[in-house]
Amino acid sequence: MNEVRLFLEKAEESLDAAELLRKSGYIGIAGSRVYFACFYIAEALLLSHGLEFSRHGQVIAQYGFHFSRTRLLDPAFHHLLTRTFDLRHIGDYETARAVDPDVVEELMAEGRRFLAAATRYLDEHPGVEGGGRDDG
Repeated sequence: MNEVRLFLEKAEESLDAAELLRKSGYIGIAGSRVYFACFYIAEALLLSHGLEFSRHGQVIAQYGFHFSRTRLLDPAFHHLLTRTFDLRHIGDYETARAVDPDVVEELMAEGRRFLAAATRYLDEHPGVEGGGRDDG
């Protein structure tokens, strides 16, 4: 299986983990997992075009440039990336602000839509790294 598909699997696992964490009352950590799910999806899509970046900000910006601005995927997914990035910072680093469980639930649902859209895109546009194909 290629690296693009492995990133999508990590995204799905992160969304599943976020759901378990949310149900167990670990809302901030659940929000962080939602962000990482979206981040892995963006990494998979960029990698399918032969693009790799080492910093989170680069991944978010380049996803916006290559997929949102061009409307290859719904620009709402770029907004989702930035929202979840902010949520991660609140959940992981801030003590004065709590993460809203309803927001986490909403973003989890959006993350699942992002994963579905990315999977469809990769199936239809194999790209540089093989995208939708299983390379072994």
